[in-house]
Amino acid sequence: MVIDSRERGSAGFLVFLAILFVSIISGGLIAFSEVTKVNPFERAFFEEDPPVINWVQEPVGLGADPTQVAIKVTDAGSGLDEVLVRISQNNQPRDLVRKRALAGSKAQDITIDINPKELGLREGKAELQILAFDQSLWSNGSKVLKSLTIDFLKPRIEVITPQQNGVVGGSELVYYKVIGKRPDSQGVFSDGVLYPGFPAKYWDESFKHYDDLYLAFFPIPQDFNESKDSMSLLARDSIGNAATASFNYRTRSRRWGSFSMNLSPARAEEIKNSLAAHASNEAIKARLSGDLVTDLRSLIKASARHDESVLSDPLSRTEGRKLWEGSFIRPLTVYPSNSAGDLRTITVEGREILKGPAVGARFQVSSRQRVTAANSGRVSFVDTLPLNGVTVIIDHGFGLATVYAHLSETSMKPGDEVTKGQQIGMTGSTGLAQSEEVYFETRLHGVPVSPNEWWDDTWVNDHIQNKTAFVQKTLIGEPGE
Repeated sequence: MVIDSRERGSAGFLVFLAILFVSIISGGLIAFSEVTKVNPFERAFFEEDPPVINWVQEPVGLGADPTQVAIKVTDAGSGLDEVLVRISQNNQPRDLVRKRALAGSKAQDITIDINPKELGLREGKAELQILAFDQSLWSNGSKVLKSLTIDFLKPRIEVITPQQNGVVGGSELVYYKVIGKRPDSQGVFSDGVLYPGFPAKYWDESFKHYDDLYLAFFPIPQDFNESKDSMSLLARDSIGNAATASFNYRTRSRRWGSFSMNLSPARAEEIKNSLAAHASNEAIKARLSGDLVTDLRSLIKASARHDESVLSDPLSRTEGRKLWEGSFIRPLTVYPSNSAGDLRTITVEGREILKGPAVGARFQVSSRQRVTAANSGRVSFVDTLPLNGVTVIIDHGFGLATVYAHLSETSMKPGDEVTKGQQIGMTGSTGLAQSEEVYFETRLHGVPVSPNEWWDDTWVNDHIQNKTAFVQKTLIGEPGE
């Protein structure tokens, strides 16, 4: 067969065009790879999976103050290309963020403070739009839309009780109204912590028609310094609108005592072995050197952190209604050997192990005795802890709880209801006990406070009952009026 020279030339030209086309495409792909750091010859370049958008801090609405929004965008395949965040109202979108991802980036964290007033948004509805695109051939995209309510109205706080007089390390009570809208959270705010209040109608039936009336029991921590620390009332609605109000209070310092716990070498060794066993079982990290005092110091500190972390949850959960009545009683008929807040020093043969303020009171006895509930309430915790030993917590409602530790035994279970004076266990020497005893704490919203006030009929009458009577008279009037 004879091939015409023109046919040979045409075939050669087609081959040339094919080579040229492949060269151009290859060169383009190589240039694309150099610029974007995406390898077009990898399978990921042809993926069809879009980026994943997750909320880190999801808004529930927008209020008068800026609202922080945080998201995390990831793409495990070709990597992220661009993330766009905008807000739209009345079909008028406004870009908040338009961010190109770094070459080869698989994740992007974005945090935005949205100020609706500065953006010119009006009260009503708006839509937050989040879009993300990857670096694949198809530029796969994801979209998250969030409908938000915009509301600029803030609650208003009106203080009812004229004065709150407390002692450092003690407790206090304030009554107030939240007017304008129902708050999502409210209470006494101090040092970054909100001590929540509760509807007053659950405290006293005479307030059942006052839905805007609240009361808050709040602690005055042992380290409170009136010259640099402060307290105020705070109310916040569900979308973050917050109002604060100052209230009259006066704190008085208290003179603390001191006491020592002198452990014999045998008792110190016994406690060390017990804490070391707990540390091993509970994965509590403590550095051990072989020196009794050094090891005991390390184990006590690590165990204290562990005990407090375990207790934080039951101490933060409380009934929003009154479970107790009148003043409290001591868990034993004897007087405690120290007061909460006293400076405690633990030693072994003159060597100091630890020194710091005690958060509870110890009741030491010479023989095993019954331990009784300080007031009525509901058992919220029962367990054995490294330092506290056999421990029972009773929730009394409105943030108030009592703690009973170093028990030898208890028949209590979480959820059990108890009455004032009811037996909840027996004294013991578990945990860090020095002898046969019960260790007793009063906690308010998890903060240790002096139990002496709650044992005192006069204090309960002056700081709780008289205040309630004042509010009743102020709002309702004298009986028969």
